[in-house]
Amino acid sequence: MAWSTPDLSDITQVLKGLLETAVNTSLLPAANIKVYCDSPDTARQTDGNCHLNIYLLHVGRDPYWRNTPVSGPRGQLNSAQPLSLNLSYLLTAWCDKDFTSEQRAMSIALQAIHGQPIVTQNLITSDLLSAWLPNGEFVLSIEADTIDEMSRLWQAFTVPMRLSALIRVSVVFIAPLTPQPAPAIPPSVANLAVEPANLTDSPAVPPITTPMLIEGFGQASPPVPPNADPSQVTATLGPLIAVASPPPVVPPVPGASLSIAGEGLDLAAAAQVFLSIPGTATEWDVTTWRQGVTAGVLDLIFPDVYADPSTFTPAPPAAMAPPGAYNLAVGAGTSRSNTIPILIAPRVDGVVNPPQLTPNAIGVYAISGAGFAPATTTLSFGATPLTYTAAPTPAAGQFTVSGGGTIDFVAPATATHGSYPILLAVNGVAATTGWVVLL
Repeated sequence: MAWSTPDLSDITQVLKGLLETAVNTSLLPAANIKVYCDSPDTARQTDGNCHLNIYLLHVGRDPYWRNTPVSGPRGQLNSAQPLSLNLSYLLTAWCDKDFTSEQRAMSIALQAIHGQPIVTQNLITSDLLSAWLPNGEFVLSIEADTIDEMSRLWQAFTVPMRLSALIRVSVVFIAPLTPQPAPAIPPSVANLAVEPANLTDSPAVPPITTPMLIEGFGQASPPVPPNADPSQVTATLGPLIAVASPPPVVPPVPGASLSIAGEGLDLAAAAQVFLSIPGTATEWDVTTWRQGVTAGVLDLIFPDVYADPSTFTPAPPAAMAPPGAYNLAVGAGTSRSNTIPILIAPRVDGVVNPPQLTPNAIGVYAISGAGFAPATTTLSFGATPLTYTAAPTPAAGQFTVSGGGTIDFVAPATATHGSYPILLAVNGVAATTGWVVLL
């Protein structure tokens, strides 16, 4: 369920605040109108003011939300599901012998309810009522009741019938007694470690005659007899190393690590690690990224900073290569193993849960991180691509990149009320975490 409240009086406080705002901003004379939430038989006090009263009269179950969507991996008990309700409020106006003030107060209230049929979170925030309902929205409507129905209603009170209207509020969700825990944040770091086959001591290992899949990685090297000594692998062939398909994405977080399965990675012929740009002669020795030496797993820990995308300075291994597609291999001297493709993604910092991004006073949203390059960065507001601009401040539907670590953008002018994921990619590689904008 998107939202719920533990207390029905929170909804009443929001309605009271909306009516007070309508009274305070009305063009009609309204200095003597005061808003209350009392029962009609106690709200009539001769104090010289016109009493505009919004009273919670009746609570009923909403018939269309009785079977609410489950909020967990399986069906939940009633105690774990929110209760869906429709609320009926009695709106009255009373000013002793001043019918003009009564009818003026009712006019202001009905106009406000008719003009704001959906009480959204933006409306609640603009009226400074978020303390009562920080997350939620509901529908307001004026009920079409006959004079006979209203007469029977007023018979339940100990005061004579006066100017009144029934107001319906729906759907309101009461928080469950035992709410389900919030969904876990999707992982942003994925390390893969595979225990290699024992090639020297276990005669039960069958001969490898076809490519073998190990935890999603395919071995793309010539077969090796099960009892072969890894030192017999020739230097020209290099050690066996797994190939990923699709390429693994290097987690773009400080101190990110990556584990790659292979065999013979402890040989002298596999002492160095090389990162290269596919289809070019550009190659960097990144052996310092390697953590420990084992025969079956190549563990790498990456730098926290990115190289400048235009100059590749500082060059790897001092810095992470700019976002893009690269090849990784081990070897020694001029000898290289087969390569595996990896993707280096941009990094987005400071994403919270829920990941709602808010603008500054002039409507500009800011994303901080690393690895952003003006020439290769793309940003989409939901399904709408934003346009890059070199101007210091973006206009509607535009974004800027400054310093490689900050992106400023403005929502498209055509964007309507809703939730929009912010999709960021650099050099065709998408960031693994991102923000959401609520309009």
